[in-house]
Amino acid sequence: MKVRSILLMQPNYGLLGKRRWEQMPYGLAILNACLADRYDTELFDPNFHNTSEEGIRAHLRASAPTIVGITTYSTEYLTEIRLHTAIVKDVLPNCIVVVGGIFPTALPETAIEDPNTDFCILGEGEYRFPSLLDVLERGNGDFESVNGIAFRRGGRPIVIPPHSFIDPLDQVPLPRYGNLDVTEYGNFHFQYAHGLIPRQFPFATLLTSRGCPFHCIFCAARTVSGAKVRLRSAHNVLDEIEDLTVRHGIKEVIFQDDHFLHSKRRAIQIAQGIKARWPGMTWKCGNLAVFSLTEELLEIMMACGSYQLTLSLENGNQDVLDNIIRKPVNLKKARAMVTAAKALGYEIVSNFVIGFPGETWEQIRQTFAFAESLELDLVNFHIATPLPNTRLMEICLQEGYLKPEDEALAGYTKGVISTSEFSSTDLQILRAYEWDRINFRTREKIAKIASMEGITEEEVSQWRASTRRNLGTTLKWNERV
Repeated sequence: MKVRSILLMQPNYGLLGKRRWEQMPYGLAILNACLADRYDTELFDPNFHNTSEEGIRAHLRASAPTIVGITTYSTEYLTEIRLHTAIVKDVLPNCIVVVGGIFPTALPETAIEDPNTDFCILGEGEYRFPSLLDVLERGNGDFESVNGIAFRRGGRPIVIPPHSFIDPLDQVPLPRYGNLDVTEYGNFHFQYAHGLIPRQFPFATLLTSRGCPFHCIFCAARTVSGAKVRLRSAHNVLDEIEDLTVRHGIKEVIFQDDHFLHSKRRAIQIAQGIKARWPGMTWKCGNLAVFSLTEELLEIMMACGSYQLTLSLENGNQDVLDNIIRKPVNLKKARAMVTAAKALGYEIVSNFVIGFPGETWEQIRQTFAFAESLELDLVNFHIATPLPNTRLMEICLQEGYLKPEDEALAGYTKGVISTSEFSSTDLQILRAYEWDRINFRTREKIAKIASMEGITEEEVSQWRASTRRNLGTTLKWNERV
């Protein structure tokens, strides 16, 4: 077959009422850089503009591509993804639909069951997608020669597991945003999302590494990007920031790595490079490993434009961290790093997770007590959610902690695990009320959180009320509260 044109699409996750997370489709921009020299490509993001179903259909009719590549968020959006593949096939019956991203990587058999999905790309698509296109253009049907894809043959699903990850990452081209307006994304004002709210506009998000070496039982990062941390060089990262500043006037960057500090030397090179080349630029990380921080590193980062730390401490009980979650966080060191960071003037946020099998009610209460004692600017509490291909999911299925209807995942505010120590409802009630009590004790804290979350103090009051009354599960994210 002749591939005339390729439409790379981010679905509108809000069509069925869920939060859209209006971020630049960064992965699609990288994929576009891998394809644009060989094919006529277009990037299409109905998610950012909250495009209606009819608007999506109209765009597909006008574009009429040979292939539509759809990226995906987590398995929580399974229904939304299948809605979009059905729309594509209804409008363009002869179009080939390729689905990539987290969903097919975590659940390839489930993803390829969709009759409107022709192929799935598992894991990194920068070379797998072009290899799949080569087979399609040759017309020999030798799809088994492409590792990391799923397809159907004779109605039977076939999954060819990935057998490698890209290393070194510098060989991946820089994103090519094509027809997308980077500045429009960079000037978007998020709400209820401190990690995506900059101090300066326009801003951009980027990834400087892939992979995670740790064994936290609730996390699927190793499934998605591998156990080995692969780093882009500081030079390569700074080249991308250069492109963003020259072409789009970016004034802040937000790094979204799983483990930005895996190499402290590289992190310092990036920080000092930012300060040397763009003295007024600000930056932060969406997630930092507290066990990689030192006082010296905190000082260097602050001096080079960093201003906010989001620390995933996960739990306030050392025994739970060591023997249940299996994350190498030392709470004494964590407290010392928080104290040092506060002295330097950082905004500090931390994430905690409660409700693991084997965790006692008293240990859960200790997490809230520990979080409160740190006196952070904001603490987020999540309920342990069993993701596909994680040890937590294995435990829950083995021990019968999940109902079959709960295996499709409900998100991180609704409990689905019940044990002899707690029920899922217990967790939802406790989480909602302790989140409210700890975060909003004073007028000063309310004002600070309003600023960090991009909302007014009146909206903070509405947010709190909605969380208490609905236990955080029914907020309509496609509407401003």
